[in-house]
Amino acid sequence: MAAPEDGEDWEYSVEEVGENGDGSDEEPDRRIEPGSLDAENALFVALGVLIALGALAYGLGFI
Repeated sequence: MAAPEDGEDWEYSVEEVGENGDGSDEEPDRRIEPGSLDAENALFVALGVLIALGALAYGLGFI
């Protein structure tokens, strides 16, 4: 990033970006809601855990 021509470093101030840091003073109204557990997703998580544990055991010489 190029420096300003007057030689001073430029920084954002709170007045320019607001309290949220995104340029708006509005409070976001988005919430993350928990969803239902799918068998396919749980299977892939369990498979990933098993592969990671197997790789760790192999790397440590247990297998």
